[in-house]
Amino acid sequence: MTRAAGLPARQRGVALLVALLVVALATVLIAGLLDRGELSAARTRNQLRTSQAEAYAQGMEAYAARVLQQDLNNGNTDTNHDVWAIPLPPTPVQGGEIAATMSDLNGRFNLNNLSPLNNGNNQQWDIVFQRLLLALKLDPNIDGAVKDWLSQSGSAGGDGFYLGQPVPYRASHNLFFHISELRLLRGVSGEVYAQLAPHVAALPPGTRINLNTATVPVLMTLADGVTQQAAAAIWQQGQANFSSVSDLASLAPGMAAICPVCYDVRSNYFRARGEIVIDGLTFTFYSVLQRVDQGADAGVHVIQRSRGSDE
Repeated sequence: MTRAAGLPARQRGVALLVALLVVALATVLIAGLLDRGELSAARTRNQLRTSQAEAYAQGMEAYAARVLQQDLNNGNTDTNHDVWAIPLPPTPVQGGEIAATMSDLNGRFNLNNLSPLNNGNNQQWDIVFQRLLLALKLDPNIDGAVKDWLSQSGSAGGDGFYLGQPVPYRASHNLFFHISELRLLRGVSGEVYAQLAPHVAALPPGTRINLNTATVPVLMTLADGVTQQAAAAIWQQGQANFSSVSDLASLAPGMAAICPVCYDVRSNYFRARGEIVIDGLTFTFYSVLQRVDQGADAGVHVIQRSRGSDE
């Protein structure tokens, strides 16, 4: 009698446990569905923000191209006080704001000028690069590492170093596509890269250095023994305005015999940097633009795009 009377109570306890289990499972499933829905919504929001930012970046490219074309019509030289050098201040747009700046890549040393593909002028550029390393007080052996990276065949010793790294790789034996490749080279640490990056570029071989927009260390490559003070006098606080390379001789008579294929007062390659803020998120875009003065390809062309940190 006692045993029979206890059965209903036991069954009620099992039913309660089953009900609790069902409720727990339902709660977990609902929470999972909510999380999945929120994740999907967040992904959609991010895609929309990215698409909007990319659209603004393309608009800024078009604006930069128009400015460069306008500047071409205004004169035969490029300086840091031309219209392209005027920054676009933060400007409100739907969902946020945009800002942009443009810099002259011809004011930097082109690493690809050291390539054998540079119409036989790579030896003259090698001297210039050695002077740049000296001006920055960097290891002169970096010159050899860069040339080996650019060589069409390379040396077994050079590749052996890279193959011996914890994550093995080979030297490119090709042109630099971006200056960040320097971080892969023997002897280029993070500190060395930070010193070198603001003064170098990765452009098609054959470009010249614009005296009007070059930095002080780059201007120290004009000749052997050019001091920082002498280069600073040429730089003129970033406001140099030479109408021709020969004008440099009047300011510094010792510069009359500088490399004739290495320097100029005009530029063809520029980097546009766009800062786009949408819903509090910052998107940074970089575009390298080539300005062709004449011929069938005359105009401004985008030859490279990147996003995030460019250096």
